[in-house]
Amino acid sequence: KTGRCNRKKSCMNVFIAGLGLIGASYAKGLKHKGYQVYGFDKDVKVCEKALKDHVIDGYDLQDMSKANLIILAMYPKDNVAFIKDHKTLFQNNQIITDVSGVKSKMVLDIVYELDQNVFYTSHHPMAGKEKSGYDYHDEKMFEGSNFMIVPTSKTGPNDINQLKKIGNDLNFGKIICVDAEKHDKLIAYTSQLTHILAVALMNSNRYQETKQATGDSFYDLTRIANINELLWTELFLTNKTFLLDEIKHFKNELNALEQALFEHDAKKVKQILKKAKERRKSFD
Repeated sequence: KTGRCNRKKSCMNVFIAGLGLIGASYAKGLKHKGYQVYGFDKDVKVCEKALKDHVIDGYDLQDMSKANLIILAMYPKDNVAFIKDHKTLFQNNQIITDVSGVKSKMVLDIVYELDQNVFYTSHHPMAGKEKSGYDYHDEKMFEGSNFMIVPTSKTGPNDINQLKKIGNDLNFGKIICVDAEKHDKLIAYTSQLTHILAVALMNSNRYQETKQATGDSFYDLTRIANINELLWTELFLTNKTFLLDEIKHFKNELNALEQALFEHDAKKVKQILKKAKERRKSFD
C-alpha cells in the first residue's frame, strides 16, 4: 500500500482524506511538485485506482502519522466525522486543513475535537468542475483560480505560509486570508447564489424548443446547474442564513429591473444596465 518519494530530500509528506475531484486533483498536482502524497477514500476501489495511477504513494490510514500536512477533502459533516474517528492518529505539530465550501460551523466543530498540540487552518480552493468523483480529477483546473485561507483559533505559526506554498505549488492565482464568517458571506454571494440562479433558470424552462434556441449566454449561465445535489444541499443548508440574505438582496435588484420594464422607463433600465457593466469591468 505504500510507495517511495522520488525526491527524498525535498519532499513534504501530505495525507489527503477523500479522493474525489478536489482531493485527487490536489494529490496529482502535489506529487508532480515532489511531495510524498498519501491518500484515503472510503471506497477502496478508488484508493487502488489512485495508487495504480501514481496519484498517491499509499493509502493506509497509519500513513497519517508520517504527514506534515493533513488535507480533509470530504463533505463538511464527513470532515468532522473523520476528525472524531481518527484523531488518535494525529501527531504533535501536524497541520490539518480542509477544502470545504462552508466554514463557520464546521471550523468550530473541528476545533472542539482537536488536541492542544495539533494545528488547524482551513482553506478553500475556488475551482471545480460540473463532474464529480475521482475519475474527473485534473490538477490543471486550479491554474489562476482564487485561493482563500481561513485561520482558526488553532492556527499554528507556520500554517498560513504552508498553505500559501500549497496554493502556489498548485498554480493558484490570488491568495487571500479571511475569517470563517467573512468566507461564508462571500461564498453565499459568489458561489452558492450563482448555483441557485442556474438551478432556478433550468427549472423555469417552459418551452420544448429551448435546446434548439440557446446560445452561449444560456449555456454559460446554466453550466453549473449540472450539480452534485448531495453536496450542494449540505452546503446550502449549512450556510442558509447568509445565503437567504443574498437571495433577498438579489430579489431586490431583480424587482427594480422588473419595475422599470413594467413602467417602460428606458432611462431607469439604461442606468441599471450601465451600473452592472461598470461593476463587471472592474473584475477584468
